[in-house]
Amino acid sequence: MPRISYVDPESLDDPADREILERARLHGTPRPESQAIRAHVPEILRTFSAYWNATFSDRHLDNRLKELCRLYVSKTVECNYCGGQRSEAARAQGLSEELVDEILLFEESDAFDEREKTALAYTRAIAWDPDLADDPLWERLHAHFDEAQIVELGSFVSLTAGAQRFVKTLDLGHREVLGDGAAGLASHAGRS
Repeated sequence: MPRISYVDPESLDDPADREILERARLHGTPRPESQAIRAHVPEILRTFSAYWNATFSDRHLDNRLKELCRLYVSKTVECNYCGGQRSEAARAQGLSEELVDEILLFEESDAFDEREKTALAYTRAIAWDPDLADDPLWERLHAHFDEAQIVELGSFVSLTAGAQRFVKTLDLGHREVLGDGAAGLASHAGRS
């Protein structure tokens, strides 16, 4: 049982707010449960969703790369709820569970190319130790990404790192809101 109650999507007055939860059901990230918590404050639901869509959708970077970074945060934060989610768009772009299984060892793994390793190293610096964003990492970033891509990646990682820490405290479970939606669930999906 979550530590904060879920808002019933049908109780939301604004059709746009109900649509946000429906999108979560269809696309997988973020999932309906975390959005139903944010719905206690509709302005937060809308603002979070707008920021998420601006940074996570395919814009300057593909969804698969950002999903790898999100999952790195999930594994290092140890949020089982967050780690049990998968972006349907990233799956369509070739994200595999075998790759996800190697994510904590990204630097030593041959499964990741240099661009992915650079993005994951930047994710680690943002999420855990900003001092890791030293000159050599910035040289790698500029070799693989343009400045708009770096801004998008950094903005997304900072959003997901904070959101996942919050969600981990809530003890959310999958399929507890709009339970017919299996989009975005990994086979091992669990509680936060």
